[in-house]
Amino acid sequence: MDPKTGFCHQTGTYSSLRRPLPLPPINQPLSVAEFCLSLFQRTSTDGSTTFVVNETAGESLSYSQFVSQVRSLAYSLQQRYSLSQNDVAFVVSPPSIHIPVVYFALLSLGIIVSPSNPLSSNSEIAYQIQLSKSAIAFATSKAFHKIPFLKHGTILLDSPEFLSMLTESNSDIIIKSVKVNQSDTAAILYSSGTTGRVKGVMVTHRNLIGILAIIHRYNMDQGKDNGMPPWRPVTFFTVPLFHAFGFFMLLGMVLSASTVVLVERFDFEEMLRAVEKYKVTAMPVSPPVVVAFVKSGLTKKYNLSSLQRLGCGGASLGEEMAQRFRKKFPNVLLAQVTKPFNGSDNRILSPDRNLQLPYTDHPFAANQSTAFRRRILFLNFQQYFHRRCHHFLRQHNHRRGAVLLPIRFSSPFPCLLSATTLLSFPTRRRFHPFTAFDSCPRGLLRFVIVRNRRFSCKSTQFQVGNCSPEQLSKPVVAFVTSETSHKIPSLTHGTIPLDSPEFLSLLTQSNIVNGLTKSVKVNQSDTAAILYSSGTTGRVKGVMITHRNLIAMMAVIHHPNTNQGQGNEKRPRSVTFFTVPLFHVFGFFMLLAVVLLGNTVVLVERFDFEEMLRAVEKYKVTGMPVSPPLAVAFVKSDLTKKYDLSSLQGLGCGGAPLGKDIAMRFNEKFPGVLLVQGYGLTETSGGATRAIGPEEAGRYGSVGRLAENMEGKIVDPETGEALPPGQRGELWLRGPTVMKGDEKATAETLDSEGWLKTGDICYFDSEGFLYVVDRLKELIKYKAYQVPPAELEHLLHSHPEIVDAAVIPYPDEAAGQIPMAYVVRNPGSNITQAQVMDFIAKQVAPYKKIRRVAFINSIPKTPAGKILRRELINHSLSNGLSKL
Repeated sequence: MDPKTGFCHQTGTYSSLRRPLPLPPINQPLSVAEFCLSLFQRTSTDGSTTFVVNETAGESLSYSQFVSQVRSLAYSLQQRYSLSQNDVAFVVSPPSIHIPVVYFALLSLGIIVSPSNPLSSNSEIAYQIQLSKSAIAFATSKAFHKIPFLKHGTILLDSPEFLSMLTESNSDIIIKSVKVNQSDTAAILYSSGTTGRVKGVMVTHRNLIGILAIIHRYNMDQGKDNGMPPWRPVTFFTVPLFHAFGFFMLLGMVLSASTVVLVERFDFEEMLRAVEKYKVTAMPVSPPVVVAFVKSGLTKKYNLSSLQRLGCGGASLGEEMAQRFRKKFPNVLLAQVTKPFNGSDNRILSPDRNLQLPYTDHPFAANQSTAFRRRILFLNFQQYFHRRCHHFLRQHNHRRGAVLLPIRFSSPFPCLLSATTLLSFPTRRRFHPFTAFDSCPRGLLRFVIVRNRRFSCKSTQFQVGNCSPEQLSKPVVAFVTSETSHKIPSLTHGTIPLDSPEFLSLLTQSNIVNGLTKSVKVNQSDTAAILYSSGTTGRVKGVMITHRNLIAMMAVIHHPNTNQGQGNEKRPRSVTFFTVPLFHVFGFFMLLAVVLLGNTVVLVERFDFEEMLRAVEKYKVTGMPVSPPLAVAFVKSDLTKKYDLSSLQGLGCGGAPLGKDIAMRFNEKFPGVLLVQGYGLTETSGGATRAIGPEEAGRYGSVGRLAENMEGKIVDPETGEALPPGQRGELWLRGPTVMKGDEKATAETLDSEGWLKTGDICYFDSEGFLYVVDRLKELIKYKAYQVPPAELEHLLHSHPEIVDAAVIPYPDEAAGQIPMAYVVRNPGSNITQAQVMDFIAKQVAPYKKIRRVAFINSIPKTPAGKILRRELINHSLSNGLSKL
């Protein structure tokens, strides 16, 4: 096994580099309840130790009582009900001391536990029961009316009948032996259903045993160095027991013989009182609770000396607040909660430090292959954005950056934030929650859906959905310019022209005061934007991007920038010229990024290369996102000599592959400008890989390493086998920026474990750098050989008499397909078809030769620089070569 990557060439798998965990043999019959209790029995804790306390109800349960009640309930269920192994038991109750008894009794009998939120509606409960095919229910009297008729009825947890089931004489109990396989389903846990109906996630006994083994090792390791016994915390539970996080944490408490303190409804002072009363040592918290610890005078009223550790998540916690907490509570370890990768499933992990992201209500937090969700925190992208912006402005108040829209108009940052707030007020007052459709060229604000103003009326209607059964976006209002308003069909709330007095009045409300706008609860899993794929090979597709996706993307961008100006030094001023359209995912997330970082942005309504150079000189532009054709123009155009480009520090290249030759020539011509490449898709909310710094940028031809929190693997398209470094296959990605899928997308693009099938042929080298070869669907099949068009295009670009080129498949009776090149000559060049074919033939294998050439004035491309091959293919098949 390679010690750097964990890759085994013999098996083709990647293994975790962490110390292996001893797990029971997988063929050994073992329930997770039995596994927990067996480890509990090995501890030195006696039965009188308190297991669980319900502070609200004033009830408690010792470990001896807990074990006795689990045994009694299991026996009673066997005697009184004809439950079969693998039957599903639906559990709906607020936190109580009875819940762990129910969980363990059911799990020990091989009955599947299906816990649900007691606040769910009648219809939601009915749907979950139908989804899980529950045979029996455990509920409180308050929730009883929500439970439909079940085969074995409903057991009320606050009834005499249930209490009698907990008090059977243990000496007389003979529980029938039940063989539970580790592969059997232990629980069906539910997603939150914030943007649609909930989904049931089946978790096996083996899944839970694997998680608990990690917890057990952590507890054992806590006191190993100083000779102390294993750490047994007293944990104040802020997570509900029906959530996956609370579910497995509860199992972990039993495993480590720890004490759990529950409350039926969270209150800060009640929590402090419980810390003092029960000598609480640990608790999971969100940043607002940390802020309360720092700022509240209530903390002085209670003895909190028992606290040893807080695990903080839910949102990014500012360094200033963390330092203030540590100063106030120097003996309490404040740890940022992240989820470690421990898999061995042929995936490549980002070598960069994984970023702390807010807790999510999504069932796959950070898109890892586990069904365990963490505590819900409602945090939408705008809130995240504003917090980051205000934090930036506080720390960098020396800056007075401006967002320039288009060159003749500028907007200072305070005005931008104010305008955002003002605009949100009238739109909320006039409309219900809505989907907005935006077809302006480059504007100030984006709500949900962004599109190309150059699309035809038919294309626009297809995206809006009025003329198509697919109804891609179903918007209710549109924001446009006057010149594009005629393309928009009739919508529920009409169309607002951005160049109209009506829109300008929305930005200048004088009667808005603080607190007047209504608070809107937006889940991170809610859709924030519907962006459109480029449609290079067919009709465009709408991609749903969530607030969580964009938060994760901004966290990746924010991370290296915060490290650039550590200490008291000021972060360098940045001015970005936008060459990418704002309706494209590249421009969309870059626009969010410049606001997040407090940078200045320069826009033009219609791109022109020389106008761009002029703007670089005028506004002292320091960086810009570019597509490969623009990088080629920098290399080949003499116009660059006319302008002072000395302010340029870096170009970020993406949207399509950039050839090694062009990258090298760019660096030779502009040695002071760092050209870094990245890779991403609309489906990944933008960047999935990137190069950082001169050393990584020097890997010519590579698009960098996986971004933070991102996983990747290379899969053989034919066999589905995961491939080792150096071998080419389809790139699959998984991470928190991957789009939200629907049923169709899940079937076609996302697999059941959350892997996004990119459709790109790529490979990783031995150090984790990614190289993009071509699109899977665009490979040319010449006599059963696969020819990547991008490889030939890079070679064509290296010819001094060729400005641009594209390669497509052309039908051939003998070969199936042959490579055909469309070539744009340099002005004054007379290069011939034979010369082009001969130039390539000298550099490639015989099956990769170009066998047909056509000269054209320009290559059709998307605004982001991707070649529209389908247009070229259609022209070639319709004998349109002379018309091109």
